[in-house]
Amino acid sequence: MKRFFFARNLREKTLLVAFVSLVAIVWLISATGRTRARLADWRSLRSSGEEQRLWLSNHAEIEARAAKATAQLDAAKTLNGTRLVAEMSTLAAQAGLTAEVSGQRSERTTQFAFHSAQVSFRRAEMGALVKFYESLSARSPYVGLEQVSLAADRGAPGAINATFRVTAAELQR
Repeated sequence: MKRFFFARNLREKTLLVAFVSLVAIVWLISATGRTRARLADWRSLRSSGEEQRLWLSNHAEIEARAAKATAQLDAAKTLNGTRLVAEMSTLAAQAGLTAEVSGQRSERTTQFAFHSAQVSFRRAEMGALVKFYESLSARSPYVGLEQVSLAADRGAPGAINATFRVTAAELQR
């Protein structure tokens, strides 16, 4: 390789050195980016580990508080998926709204089953939506509001299209 390099004229030597230098610079920039990414991943992993250690060190307190909170719940007030849909329709009717309930899904744990549904209102008045929200809030902690999306209806001035993601907890005993 050395013999090949020295056999070249000055112009070719200069171009070869420039090309090798350019390749080295590109590689160093790329290596720096990869190193930064790995360092950020390591910091994130360390932070996650510290958070997990904190949760595990407070395990007994968390379990005690969860047991106390579970004991205070009334199993008769918890809602299964079907009762959640019926309850949302009833609350909407009481607020003077027509609801479209869809997107039902359930997640189960050892003590609870969490049922969620999407409740949509088209061309609703803001007062009726507030009334629906207040009656929904009164059902807490058995029913909770997870997500709200509001949009003005372009076809009806003063009307709002609203979508609520509602979650209900069912006590599994």
